[in-house]
Amino acid sequence: MRRLLPLTLIAVLTALPALVSVVVTTPAAHAQAGPCRAADRVNLRGADFTNGRRFPASFRCADLTGAKLDGVDLTQKDLTGAILRKASMKQTDLGQVTAKYVDFRQADLRGADLVQMHGDYADLRGANLIDVGATQVRFPRANLSGAKLTRAYLGQADLTLAKLVDADLVDAELGQAKARRADFTRAKLHEAQMISIEAPNAVFRDADLREVRFSSAEMDGAVLIGADVQDADFTFADDLDLTGARGTPKNVPDDAKGLASPSPSPSRDATAEWPAAFDPPSTQSGLPTISLGLLLVVVGSVGLLVTLTLWAAAARRPPPYRA
Repeated sequence: MRRLLPLTLIAVLTALPALVSVVVTTPAAHAQAGPCRAADRVNLRGADFTNGRRFPASFRCADLTGAKLDGVDLTQKDLTGAILRKASMKQTDLGQVTAKYVDFRQADLRGADLVQMHGDYADLRGANLIDVGATQVRFPRANLSGAKLTRAYLGQADLTLAKLVDADLVDAELGQAKARRADFTRAKLHEAQMISIEAPNAVFRDADLREVRFSSAEMDGAVLIGADVQDADFTFADDLDLTGARGTPKNVPDDAKGLASPSPSPSRDATAEWPAAFDPPSTQSGLPTISLGLLLVVVGSVGLLVTLTLWAAAARRPPPYRA
């Protein structure tokens, strides 16, 4: 019995790491995979709901690949885990919809209403979101890589840990958005409004940030290596580090790191530092002003000429007569 106890203890200790790994990783793996199984799928592929067709009892886990939902009102519907790949959803009302783990890849959502939509872990790679209204939309850990978000309104959006690699956000509105650790690598953000955005540890590597407004943005730990910041406005931006950025930004805070801010215009006339005796020539009176140095040279030359003249005259004078 005494021999069995040590062997049992060794076996338990040996198996403990594997048990811990199963306990720790299983929930995470399940979370990434989504809540739907193949048996849960309702086949609605290619269905057309624009002609008055009645909705099913639930869209949860439904396969709506290529479905037509243009202009349809889906307010507050549960689309958890649904597949809407290549679906047509132009002008669709998705306000307050639960869209966690939804597959929106290459879906057409132009002009759709996404206000307060919950899209945690949603996959929107290559989706068309041009002109969407998405105030307070929730996209934590969502993948929007390559998505078209031109002129999208994402005010107060939650983009925590979201992936926006190569996304098109030209002229988009992201005021007061939460973008902690979001990845904007190579994203196009030309003329985007990012006023008061919370972007600690966000990545803007090689992004197009020309004329972006980062006023009052939180930029602690944000990476801008290779980003084009030409004419970007960083008024009151906190903890800004422009190391490796390209271009000349505007209104860079004094405590910013990396790229130096443009030299300010002189507050007074550059000639004010000149001593009065060495004022540069002025043409205000129509005649140039003679500098002191030139005057001294002229006076010295005249004095030397007078001295030489007197000396020459004295040399030509005849010697005095002696009897």
